[in-house]
Amino acid sequence: MTVTCVLHTPETLDQAGRAVFAALLREQGKVRGNTADKVDRCQLLCIVNTDAAPIAIGAIKRKTVADFWLAGLPALEEAFDWELGYLYTQPTHQGQGIAATVVRELLTAYGPGNLMASTEISANPAMVRLLENHRFSRVGRAWKSAIHGNDLGLFLRMNDRP
Repeated sequence: MTVTCVLHTPETLDQAGRAVFAALLREQGKVRGNTADKVDRCQLLCIVNTDAAPIAIGAIKRKTVADFWLAGLPALEEAFDWELGYLYTQPTHQGQGIAATVVRELLTAYGPGNLMASTEISANPAMVRLLENHRFSRVGRAWKSAIHGNDLGLFLRMNDRP
């Protein structure tokens, strides 16, 4: 099985790519609203394909301002413009390092600069480890997700140099 990881910008992602990204984001089940519109919030998008089909996505997207407030750290919000997010790997392909590849590719393309992320802190320990392995640190207090009710945490990567 060949796995390819392709980076896009919203301008370079064609309609078929937009549909793939939106479908995988819907499959993830953790984002509200029109998933097709989420592409335009992104600076960079990554789609991972096997020989047969797309299996994973991730993006550098506009920050979620509310996360800073919910974590009790509103003063830090102005230091960030972008967020690592929309990370999803289909269950049949999880545990193979695909998400780590997506994160590495996105961080390399993003380059230096502050970046935030938020994730479920107890329900998704693999994502917490993935963020920590890429020099994100958890800060502030946890809060409940309005979508799925799990505890979320804010993770920051400050003034990074890849």
